[in-house]
Amino acid sequence: MDAILSLCGTCLPCFPTLSSPSININNRNYKIIKLLGEGGFSYVYLVSTTTQSSQSYYALKKIRCPYGIQDESFKNALKEIKNYHRFKSPYIISSIDELIQSESDGSKNILILLPYFEKSLQDIINELVLNNSKMEQGEIMRIFIGVCRGLKAMHRYKKTTTNNTRLDDDEQDVLLPTSDDEDFEEPNGNENSLQMQESVPYAHHDLKPANVMLSAEGLPVLCDLGSCSRARISVKNRQQALTVQDFAQEHCTLPYRAPELVDVATNAEITEKTDIWSLGCLLYCCCFGYSPFEKLEIEQGANLNLAILQGKYQIPADNGQFDPKVIELIKKCLQLKPENRPDIDELLNQALEVARQLNL
Repeated sequence: MDAILSLCGTCLPCFPTLSSPSININNRNYKIIKLLGEGGFSYVYLVSTTTQSSQSYYALKKIRCPYGIQDESFKNALKEIKNYHRFKSPYIISSIDELIQSESDGSKNILILLPYFEKSLQDIINELVLNNSKMEQGEIMRIFIGVCRGLKAMHRYKKTTTNNTRLDDDEQDVLLPTSDDEDFEEPNGNENSLQMQESVPYAHHDLKPANVMLSAEGLPVLCDLGSCSRARISVKNRQQALTVQDFAQEHCTLPYRAPELVDVATNAEITEKTDIWSLGCLLYCCCFGYSPFEKLEIEQGANLNLAILQGKYQIPADNGQFDPKVIELIKKCLQLKPENRPDIDELLNQALEVARQLNL
């Protein structure tokens, strides 16, 4: 029996060693089934809740904050939670419930209950690569259009404000030093407050097949909003450039990272076009099994950073199953200069037109 309890503790770190571990979130019990993944101070578990008629599955993300509210991971987790509530789109994941636990030593645990998806886009691609097969063109375009629609909700996000509302700290240039204001200050209740909608573009910042989940109906859903933040950043000096570059190194997966984030220039204007570059890499991966720069690294031993900075990639010669219009979408996204890439509205319209012309 002791061996069984020990095994449970090994499989389910950060939870008590119980034969049937469970956790209560806001007066609702969830049975912990297994650990799905971990990284840093974060753990993701498969959990379930059972009623008389059915059993439902969820993903539970637990973020440990050893230094409590002063911990940077605590502040980042609160911003991640706000992102799960910020965007109203079927193509972007939303959280179901949250809970902040306080420990006796002053540390905090943040629990985020999320929908559970059995497979990611990366899982599908991996299966196809193992079987020496490729995704159907129609399926690729369907997923790509869905991802574009999710990104449009981020890039075209509008915040409702009043003339008495302050910008919250993550509505500023969050990658640069800001004040310690609370994330949002409620209006003071003045009936004369004027409501306005302010455009505040957000970027996902870590768009890749592993962060696109597929629902039971096959709908692509953008997940992992921990890197999502305000898109537009004005870099004023070298120190700020290094701050942005450090953020990108930590949060933006290199094979999908835009060149302006690989080497951030002083006086650079970072925009949501970083996601457009990542979209091009994602579309390429759907077609050929790898991101364009991973493929070059694997086949030719190319330096990944240098290949990205030079925009150096190749369309495989055996691309006959893909219409030139689909290949052209990849090329439009992978323009070295951000201003030469389409914005999300242009790209979505172009993708819809390609799908229409190909009768997909």
